[in-house]
Amino acid sequence: MKKKRWNLFVLSAVLIVVSFTLFTGIQIYAAYNHEGDKDSANFREAYPNQVGAKLDSCTLCHRGGSYKSGKKTVTLGSCQWCHYKTSYGAESSEANLLETLNSYGLAYKNKWPTGGRTAAALLAIAGDDSDNDGYSNEQEINAGAYPGDATDDPSKIPAPSRVLSLPELEKMAQHTQFLLMNASKSDDSYTEYKGIALEALIRTIMLDSATGITVYAPDGFATYHPFDPSTDSNTYHVLGIYPQGTFYYDKQADMATNPSTGWCNYSSPSAAGRENGEAISNPDDLKMMLAFKRDGEYLTTGELNLSNKLDGEGPYRVVPPQKTPGPPDQRSTAVNATARDAWIWPYNENNAINDHNAGFSSRTVTMIKVEPLPPGTTDIDTLEAGWPYVDGKKVIVYGAIDPRPLNRLYTNLDLLINTIKAKKATAFKNKSSQLALVNKLQAIKKQVAKKAYSGALTALKQDVVEKMDGYLSGGVDANDWVTDLKVQKQLCGNIQNIWIALVILGG
Repeated sequence: MKKKRWNLFVLSAVLIVVSFTLFTGIQIYAAYNHEGDKDSANFREAYPNQVGAKLDSCTLCHRGGSYKSGKKTVTLGSCQWCHYKTSYGAESSEANLLETLNSYGLAYKNKWPTGGRTAAALLAIAGDDSDNDGYSNEQEINAGAYPGDATDDPSKIPAPSRVLSLPELEKMAQHTQFLLMNASKSDDSYTEYKGIALEALIRTIMLDSATGITVYAPDGFATYHPFDPSTDSNTYHVLGIYPQGTFYYDKQADMATNPSTGWCNYSSPSAAGRENGEAISNPDDLKMMLAFKRDGEYLTTGELNLSNKLDGEGPYRVVPPQKTPGPPDQRSTAVNATARDAWIWPYNENNAINDHNAGFSSRTVTMIKVEPLPPGTTDIDTLEAGWPYVDGKKVIVYGAIDPRPLNRLYTNLDLLINTIKAKKATAFKNKSSQLALVNKLQAIKKQVAKKAYSGALTALKQDVVEKMDGYLSGGVDANDWVTDLKVQKQLCGNIQNIWIALVILGG
């Protein structure tokens, strides 16, 4: 755990020593000990076989929660929820603290209302079923299931998951796009992000039952994104493309020329030379993406600041373009409303007028849950997990997925082969080019059958992708075997799923 992060936790701990917490640092959990904490020691004494395991954390007795921030619902893990409910120790009343406890935590506290909170208290409630899921607390604890969470019990298995590293993501088909990040309170900016299109990743591994994703930051912040863009007008969709944007420039908004009252940062190298009213387009379309670079540099790693808020945006950020393209409007905190309204692009909290996509762009993403969880599976502790993933530059995708999508890979290869066969010969350099592409893909299928995934990926990039990538620069390349740019784009869209699957299988 990084020193800066630990120092912050110690500072927070001094403020909330009266909390009934069970904190310790364990794998994938953002847990820690409060100064003066005795409850974690009680748990370890009562259940020594659980030391350092999943239950040896704050979530044993504490729950997360959520609150409304404008039109957004902010979901927090148990640590952040406790801090929020107590104003970081300033309002540590009994009522506030009780709101942070789950059913097991309440049972532990209430078993000994006058001087308890001992290992004996934990053993005294071992035979109870605090979360009413049909299993005693002791049965759940011995099985490594949360006794205060009815959705987690010994009958369930963890949901399928796949951990992806930065080197793996950089091997996948890359997506780069320039867009406006329109915020409400902070600076707006025109920025170029690089990473992978989330649609390509999710389509590669999702089950047919999947309907959307929930994205988590390590501080417990969560944002839901449906697959279908028509599902919810207040959310940003995963599948499909976003509308073409427009570049808006005005000196009044420019923070460089108007440093005292400007609100938009135009310093990105990718913004240089653009003119007001110029279209923002992308040969691969504008899409929701999992980004790891901004303006050519790796994203600054997220850290908690002294206010227990997240600074930085990396290693990964989920970036949605605007659903309703518009200008960089003023900050919601702009002073003097009368004067503000006389300026260009006044703030409007209605996203249908001023689309504030930056507020739905999750920073320091560590976990992506593909909803809903398959029957018989249990969630990993999404509200507490994360910081070790940040340190290792990794992200976990789990839920309604196939973590080794071999069958889907064969299906996508056959789909691509049949699509190429069905195209008119006029879309290709010549008839032999069309047949050669089919043969190249058949050879790749044979490599996949032999589990030669790395060789298959090299062949895909060199023998297939390079023969149809001219559309990225707006014209047919000399080595393109596909000469119809629309067909090129369609085929390369199908290839992205194959490309990602080969990286996952070979990882």
